[in-house]
Amino acid sequence: MKAVTAHEMRRIDRETIEVMGIPAGVLMALAGGAVADLARAVHRDGIVAVLCGTGNNGGDGFVAAARLAEEGIAVRLFLAGEADRVSPDSAAYLKLCLNTGIPIVTLAGPGPARDLDLEGCSLIIDALLGTGFEGAVRSNMAAIIGAINASGLTVIAVDVPSGLPSDGAGPDGPAVRASYTVTMGLPKISLVTWPGREYAGEVRVADIGFPRRLLESGELATDLVDAGYARARLSLERGMDTHKGEAGHLLLVGGFDFMEGAIMLSAMSAFEAGVGLATLLTTETARPIIAGKVPELMTRAIPASDGVVGAQKGVRELFSGDRRYDALVLGPGMGRNGLSRAVFGALMDALPESGIRRVLVDGDGLYHLSDHLERSPLPAGIDFVLTPHFGEASRLLGEPVEAIKHSRHAAALRLALRTGAVALLKGPASIATDGKRHLVNTTGTPALGTAGSGDVLSGLTGSLLLRGMAPLDAAGIGAYLHGRAAELAVEASGVMVLKAGDTVSHIRKAMAELFSDNSS
Repeated sequence: MKAVTAHEMRRIDRETIEVMGIPAGVLMALAGGAVADLARAVHRDGIVAVLCGTGNNGGDGFVAAARLAEEGIAVRLFLAGEADRVSPDSAAYLKLCLNTGIPIVTLAGPGPARDLDLEGCSLIIDALLGTGFEGAVRSNMAAIIGAINASGLTVIAVDVPSGLPSDGAGPDGPAVRASYTVTMGLPKISLVTWPGREYAGEVRVADIGFPRRLLESGELATDLVDAGYARARLSLERGMDTHKGEAGHLLLVGGFDFMEGAIMLSAMSAFEAGVGLATLLTTETARPIIAGKVPELMTRAIPASDGVVGAQKGVRELFSGDRRYDALVLGPGMGRNGLSRAVFGALMDALPESGIRRVLVDGDGLYHLSDHLERSPLPAGIDFVLTPHFGEASRLLGEPVEAIKHSRHAAALRLALRTGAVALLKGPASIATDGKRHLVNTTGTPALGTAGSGDVLSGLTGSLLLRGMAPLDAAGIGAYLHGRAAELAVEASGVMVLKAGDTVSHIRKAMAELFSDNSS
């Protein structure tokens, strides 16, 4: 399924009306009917308070109010604004409410929240502001939203909770905290990414007659990565005559002194995801700690005693033999000292002639990448995938963490444009983008907030980079499988506690689930 910005949704709406010939009033009737259907399902007793603005979002609310009243449900309608300012498409349904005898209270002028009488109400329908809203609500609307949130009642938001922008940013002022959101046609970006998701409650997507070709158009830039998306792009098939080399050779660089476990988790997850061969480059002292702990992993060491010269020599020797590598995972447990800086620089210099065409940078590699980008761009002709958390993204962008968390979809886009790489901004509903297309992950659990989770994701995604799919898809499907494996691990244990190794041990189950008969 796609997710859309306000601009994309307006384009769908306009083409449906002007090209397909479906009148705006018909779409409004269907939208309001979908809201009424949910309201009827969750309503128990008491009055339904319907709060409408003067735009088309309010029109959906008028339809819902009329439908509920016709079915004998007590409705109290509140209009936030003057009746003569109601949009033309909505005005007919406001008139219907008046003719139906629904009591209407106008919330306008100073202190409108004083007129918002919710006594005896059990359910609120929020149809105040629509998908085009941006910025912060004005004082009167802020007071109304404050009263809604303070009521403690079940709230159904129409399309988006009022006060929440549609395009992925968090609210700049008060916003309705809905129990449910009925969104029309497709989910809006803010309903499937954080921080907007915490305002949306349970999201229901209503089919109100938009043509399927518009809802599935390749011109829509954002996809939700669910089981269907992953299944369509991930193949686990191998020919009977396939050997390990044809499954790809992954080079991992990291696990330097005192941080050996990070790269071991990356290597284990890469093998769980089906990599054919994997080689690790680490320090002389870390190598004996790691060697044999992951039996399938080959290891090589940097002659650390020679310092920077040794780092450069180790990288040269890595690429000087007959062995070739297809992809690189760079950074987990690499450290931030002079040696790791020298290794990172030597690898950047060697990559154009190395034969490696796909590189994932994570962890300490992102620290060194930030410095590298101050001096030169990433090597040309190589597909890079970056997997930063908020702190690492902050360093790469030179922006505060809170600003990035407030508008994650836009921050991921800036990362991609700044670096020329695919950026996977990690967090709940991780967002991957190549600067043109965007993927939003639909799996995961709060239990993933534990040491080593990112290292597992790096190895798993590194393995997917060897499967021939686009780097953006490898990043998005990597996040999907990582999140699903964590969900399965939590389900298996029955407790919201997770070690990174638990996720590793459920990767194959997450992959197999995609192709089972009962997968959704």
